[in-house]
Amino acid sequence: MASAEISFSQDYLNIQRGALRLQKLPVFSSLSLAELERIYSLGEIRVYREGTNIVIEGESSIGMFMVLDGQVGVYKSGKSGVLEGHLLTQLGPGSCFGEMSFIDSLPRSATVTAQTPLVAYYLDGESLQKELSADAQFAHRFYANFAKVLSTRLRELDELFIVSQKQLWKHALMRRGDDSECQNSRKSSPSPSR
Repeated sequence: MASAEISFSQDYLNIQRGALRLQKLPVFSSLSLAELERIYSLGEIRVYREGTNIVIEGESSIGMFMVLDGQVGVYKSGKSGVLEGHLLTQLGPGSCFGEMSFIDSLPRSATVTAQTPLVAYYLDGESLQKELSADAQFAHRFYANFAKVLSTRLRELDELFIVSQKQLWKHALMRRGDDSECQNSRKSSPSPSR
């Protein structure tokens, strides 16, 4: 998991600078700097070697990660149980993953693997839940902002779905046209004589 061989900037331990990093994430963008400092102080800095699985699709864990230094790949095997995952995306510094577990507490939906030596900020879900339970106004702002983020993602996915469906239909119709032309050319070409 963590490697003592990978060093990281002591700047990552600075709570004020950490709060500014969190503020750039859509999930936390509406929170005050004081609230973000409270949140950042709940987490920890983790380091990973290249090739390490940080989260594994299907495992039960609650918590989010923010990439501070390095790059990860997000892989999905899907319900078919394929052993090799398909690369969905790559995330670099300033990106986060795992935040959905704050809301649904469901098993991880993808495997995330360090593609380079990685330094990440980890925020445990239980720690965040305790903080939110202690302050109703803070919890309200957090969840309202989270709902906006999810709404934006859903709209983007809807648009991608529509575009992909149009492309699939266009490809299917083109292919059908090609198949029809092949069949017509076979019918019209003379049979070889014996």
